[in-house]
Amino acid sequence: MNLFDLLANFWRVDEQRNFSGNETRLYFFLIHLANRSYWPEWLEYPDKRMAANANVSLTVLKSARERLKSGGLINYIAGGGHRVKTKYQILAPKSDLKPSPYYINTKNKKSNIKSNGKEKGFVHTGSDFD
Repeated sequence: MNLFDLLANFWRVDEQRNFSGNETRLYFFLIHLANRSYWPEWLEYPDKRMAANANVSLTVLKSARERLKSGGLINYIAGGGHRVKTKYQILAPKSDLKPSPYYINTKNKKSNIKSNGKEKGFVHTGSDFD
């Protein structure tokens, strides 16, 4: 697992899922913990400390990690009760993810010149704001 692949994968999934700041903070804090612990397969961390580090309530923490799990970024086994820590697993990026549809790069096959969306309805005026 490569740190840069994890970051690129997070932002690719974020474009589709639109994660909140709390969910983003939780994911990057988990990456920090994994890196600090030399990338074990599973991390154990108490919910109350996780909520305190992320500066969120326990209910927000639980919904944030559920959204990250549904996005395919993490897996977790919820702890519960006294002294039972939640176990987190950072998942490797899936290789079948498609790039974001926002980048349109077309190429005119006849003249071999990139049009950068001009044929798709983009009006190029030469302004800095195009």
